[in-house]
Amino acid sequence: MSSNEEFPLKNKQAAIDIKGVHTEILLTGFADKIFVVITQYGKIGSLIQATLDASPHSANSPSSVPMTTQFLMGESTGDQSELYSLYATSILQAIGAMNPHEKRPLLLGIALKPIEALSERRDIFHQIIDQVMSNRVW
Repeated sequence: MSSNEEFPLKNKQAAIDIKGVHTEILLTGFADKIFVVITQYGKIGSLIQATLDASPHSANSPSSVPMTTQFLMGESTGDQSELYSLYATSILQAIGAMNPHEKRPLLLGIALKPIEALSERRDIFHQIIDQVMSNRVW
């Protein structure tokens, strides 16, 4: 491979400070999946696959597209796992809104520090989703 050739995978990486906590975000567009890592620990705590059950362009709105989420690794019960499922479905819905013809499933590796206050959780959620959407690989 010559040095002029680009790596065949599209990668984006970001690091943000959220309420004093370093947060890493890595996105990779594979031919068959979109892989997103969101971590505040420098490692993956849970691995979730989210798939569209119908084509996004056939739905009335991105939020009405039926999806399936499946924990492949990590804790799949409790408050944190519900939050992680919300991240997976929200990211996949946003991808569908940006590109209605996107059909690849999302593979989400995530490890976030637990936050009790709902308002803080909401603020962190929006900061992370905004960062993911501004570094798209789809």
